[in-house]
Amino acid sequence: MKKKYSIVFIFLVLAVGTACDDYLDVKPDQSLVVPSTMEDIRLLLDNTTVLNKQPVLTLHGGDEYFVSDEGLPTLGLPEQGAYLWLDDLFQGDPAYDWSTPYQQVFYANVALDALEEIPYKDGVDYKTLRGEALFHRAHAYYHLLQEFAPPYQLGGENEQLLGIILKDSPDVNSKAERSTLEESYSRVLMDLTEAATLLPDFQLPKSRPTKAAALGMLARLKLCMFDYEGASDAAEEALEIYTERLDFNNIDVAANRPFVRFGEETVFYSELVTVTFIFSSEVFVDTTLIESYQPGDLRLQAYFDQVGENRYQERGRLTGNILSFGGLSTGELELMAAEGLAWIGEEEKAREYLNSLLSRRIKPESFIPVDAVGEDLVNEILLERKKELVGRGLRWTDLRRLNQYPEHSKKVERIVEGQLISLEPNSLNYVFPIPDEEIVLSGVKQNAR
Repeated sequence: MKKKYSIVFIFLVLAVGTACDDYLDVKPDQSLVVPSTMEDIRLLLDNTTVLNKQPVLTLHGGDEYFVSDEGLPTLGLPEQGAYLWLDDLFQGDPAYDWSTPYQQVFYANVALDALEEIPYKDGVDYKTLRGEALFHRAHAYYHLLQEFAPPYQLGGENEQLLGIILKDSPDVNSKAERSTLEESYSRVLMDLTEAATLLPDFQLPKSRPTKAAALGMLARLKLCMFDYEGASDAAEEALEIYTERLDFNNIDVAANRPFVRFGEETVFYSELVTVTFIFSSEVFVDTTLIESYQPGDLRLQAYFDQVGENRYQERGRLTGNILSFGGLSTGELELMAAEGLAWIGEEEKAREYLNSLLSRRIKPESFIPVDAVGEDLVNEILLERKKELVGRGLRWTDLRRLNQYPEHSKKVERIVEGQLISLEPNSLNYVFPIPDEEIVLSGVKQNAR
């Protein structure tokens, strides 16, 4: 079995790992890459190097960080392109934010095809593996949608906009076509909904998805679709299943690594793709974000190091190391529940979720429960999203969706070599260009820039 799986693994790596931007044009021998047993499929879906990674360039494009003039040239070309909102974002370099999710789609589809050949489909193992494969495919599609397709439109007409390339099987000979935005979101919704019915409540390690993780991703998706009742329902159900909570009052926030990998705050573990931006000593946290933390807020010390006057750098991450966490946490679930409830007028319940979270983030002597109502309550929750979820790649998606409300829209500005540059709300540059290699190989339509 080990020898057989090593062959399967090698061909999967060759099929996707070496393909990079032209993944969708790869034509491996399918008879060599399809696992044939449950053990094969389990090993395939436990490949964390592939399946527990996610795109990173949303960090560069948002408003959480700024880069010094000295540091900008040290970043990779796609990193510079994302930070400067260039039309030619990738500048000829590999587009890992595109290829990484499509590697995951390929792995998931290989697993799903193999599961169809398994004779016994009523067992727990079969259901769990199918749920995991559907989750990973949906997780990949979700991240592709946040970069390579326009934001879901509050005003409708999503059937008229282009989404992403959806792949139903590992057959690389199938024609690559862009689905509509509505079809793309519907596919993610369908995969996550089924995954939530199949996955167990708990699994270890936390790199394996669970029912709570599937519900958490549903909540993320429904926030993007402005389905606030659906988002709060999914987040609340996830919180009922996953009951662990991390109180920052009970950890050493001054420690070099205040969090541990797979800690109690983590519902599902995923890391952002590793790039220079994450490690650079010339990348700093936005000053206005730092100033938004009130006295006694333990996150300021747990998350950041002050390295100079008005200079803060990120330190504490839920990965437990220097890598950036992109997975699901209880804090995010509580904030999604609170936001969804606030939007639909369930304000008392929204405040309960928000205050429950803040009581575990702020020193007891400094904690004052939020009593805001109406628009003020929504604004409080949105501010706490910025403060709680910094550095996870979520802010870009928040900007895209909130820009559709005039009262929440924001122009992102930065000064580069003395020049002010800006990203206007609802700019076309909120949609990344599809890599040129993909356009040439598949002929799909490019995004407008």
